[in-house]
Amino acid sequence: MNNKAHSRDSIKTMNALLLVVAMVVLTNCSPQKVGETARSGQMSLAVDRQLGDSAGSQIETFKRYYPDARITLIPSPSGTTLKHLLSRNARAALISGDPESAEDSLFATLHPPLRREPVARDAIVCIVNRLNPVSKFSLSELKSLYSGKEKEGVTPLLTADDYRLRSVIATGTGMHKKDIRARVCKNETELIQRVSSDSKAVGLLFRSSLDEVLNAGKAEQSVRIIPLARDSEGFPPCQPTQQNIFEGRYPLVTTVYYIYYSGDALAAGFGSWLSSSGQKAFERSSLAPYRSFERTVILK
Repeated sequence: MNNKAHSRDSIKTMNALLLVVAMVVLTNCSPQKVGETARSGQMSLAVDRQLGDSAGSQIETFKRYYPDARITLIPSPSGTTLKHLLSRNARAALISGDPESAEDSLFATLHPPLRREPVARDAIVCIVNRLNPVSKFSLSELKSLYSGKEKEGVTPLLTADDYRLRSVIATGTGMHKKDIRARVCKNETELIQRVSSDSKAVGLLFRSSLDEVLNAGKAEQSVRIIPLARDSEGFPPCQPTQQNIFEGRYPLVTTVYYIYYSGDALAAGFGSWLSSSGQKAFERSSLAPYRSFERTVILK
C-alpha cells in the first residue's frame, strides 16, 4: 500500500512539474510587450490649432530618431485644448499663452500634477489689406481700436473662439479681456479672407496662424503685416520676425507651453526633446525657439 501511495504521489508530482514546464515554454513563446519609455509607446498630443504644423514637424523628427514612439495630434480651438488633457483624451498639450490663474491652480491639485514647460515663442500680428495706407500702429492705438473706439472707416476683426488670443491682446495692451470689442470671424481663414477683400479691415491673430493659413493656400496673400511699436520712447516699430520675437523687441510676444502629467514617461521624453534638440526645429517653423540652440563646432 505504501509503495502504491508513494507511486501515486510521484506521478502527481511529475504531472505538476510537467505543467509548470509547459507554462514556462508557452510563456517564452508568446510575444513580449515592450514597456513604455521616454522614447517608445503611444500617446495623443492636444495642440492649439495654429500650432499644428510646428507640432507635426517636431513629431516627425522625433519619430525618425525614436521609431518606437507614436504620437498623434489633436488640433483644437484654444478653449478646448486643455479639456482634452484633463479628460485624459490626450497625455500632453501645447498651448500659446500663459494659462489662466484658475488653470494653474487646478494643475497643482491634480494627482499626478500637471507640469508646464516653456518651449517656444509666438506673437500676435496685425494685418491689413495691401491697399490700406496705414504704416504702423502703437499699442495704445491698438487698445483704442479694439476697445470699441473705432476710427472712422476702420473695422477691427478677431476670431470668435480663441480666448487665449484675447488674453494675450489684453495683457499686451493693458486692457481687460471683457472690454475687447471687435467683429468676429469663425476662424483664421475667414479673418484673412475678409482682410484680403476689405481695405478698411484690421485683423489680429497669431503669427503661426497667419503662416499656416497662407502656406496652405487657404486665403489670398493680399494682406500685409503692420509694424507695431511700444508706447515708451526708444522702441521703434518693428516687424514680428523670428529674431525680433526671440529677442523681445516685438511688443506682442507670447510663450508656447508644453503641459503634461508628471511621471508620464513618453510625455516627459517628448517634452525633453522640445526643450533641447527640438529648439533647432522651431527655428525652421513659424515659431521662434524659447532658448538658443547650442551648436558644437569641431575644429580640425
